[in-house]
Amino acid sequence: MNNLRLKALLGAGCFSLLMSGVANAGGFDRGGVNIDQLFDAAPYSIDTGVTYVSPQRTLKNVRRLDSPPNPVALSSPSVDVGGDYAVPRIGIKANIFEPVDCLATYTEPYGAEADFGMNNAYSPSAVEYYVRTNDFGLTCSYKVNVGKGALRFIGGISYQEVDAFLSRQTLLAFGNTGLGKFQLSDEAWGWRAGAAYEIPETALRASLVYSSRYKYDELSGTVDTTGFRGAFPADLIPGATGVFPVSASAEIPQAVELKLQSGIAPGWLAFGSIRWQEWSKLGIIPIQGVRSPVTGAPSPVSFDLLYRDGWTVAGGIAHKFSDQLSAAVSLTWDRGTSTTSGYQSDTWSVASGISYSPNDKIEVRLGGSIGVLTSGSSTFTGVGDAANAITYTYDDDLLLAGSALVKVKF
Repeated sequence: MNNLRLKALLGAGCFSLLMSGVANAGGFDRGGVNIDQLFDAAPYSIDTGVTYVSPQRTLKNVRRLDSPPNPVALSSPSVDVGGDYAVPRIGIKANIFEPVDCLATYTEPYGAEADFGMNNAYSPSAVEYYVRTNDFGLTCSYKVNVGKGALRFIGGISYQEVDAFLSRQTLLAFGNTGLGKFQLSDEAWGWRAGAAYEIPETALRASLVYSSRYKYDELSGTVDTTGFRGAFPADLIPGATGVFPVSASAEIPQAVELKLQSGIAPGWLAFGSIRWQEWSKLGIIPIQGVRSPVTGAPSPVSFDLLYRDGWTVAGGIAHKFSDQLSAAVSLTWDRGTSTTSGYQSDTWSVASGISYSPNDKIEVRLGGSIGVLTSGSSTFTGVGDAANAITYTYDDDLLLAGSALVKVKF
């Protein structure tokens, strides 16, 4: 294979990284911890960028199942879900010595954003919620020459922080329309291990990486229910403030990802991936310590996710037009993780991107994606939280995303 084709295929290989952050995956997945930069041919590189995702989800025929229709009508013809988010990424790769490469990363690999607004039928379940993570990782590989290529043994660790918030609105208690606010945080360690085989001459690479769970056994924080308090009953409780310490236990579950890429013609590269994550581990997550601001009695509250496992399948083709310009297109299917609760249905998306390299030291990548959040329905009768029984439907909705990254190699 001549040098032009080799450079073309290796340059096009960057698009597996470009496309991975664009999909709106199930559960809390926002692309996980991507380690593709570890395979850079350059001894050293710095890669920084951001992906912005805008799901256009609208809930229809929203109706509560946990309250009578009086004194307020607990139904809404539609509720727009505001949930735009950005995922930053920074990676620093270095060849420590000849067979060993290491990659230090920062990203926000898991999360959720939703804003349902106030004074609608969804408000007693949630007005706003988010789950945000910060992941600081280090991944290294040891390379051994095998045949025409090289076998890499991969291992790494991550320190991850999580911050979760939920607000709810009461529409019934003594005419009060205030908010209750839940805030929880924790940190955990995770690890990853895998292997990859590469043949640089044909730009062939196959990698299989297992990522452990992040177990958050000590999620802790407060619930502020002062917004739920009715004037008369709350005053009967001596010392009642409506602010209580709370705790919970949850996890970001384990995952396995297989990635493949290969040159298929001069200047052409095909790539694909399959990812599984055990989101079924997130069913009903009780919040311990919540008490009624009116009676002071324990009040059952929980995050009722009831997820099933997630699968993400992606594939695409990249082409090198010149030493400076490459382009790629990919198709991604993500199996929705929602069951009887939630609106995470199957997602189909098409992404495209370009890579521009004015010289052999700098690379700029721009990408965009358009997709469909498929239709469905949800009826939750309050298995874990009796105050969260609700039903609604949703049509096919639009998913938009964009990505921009800059890499410096030296």
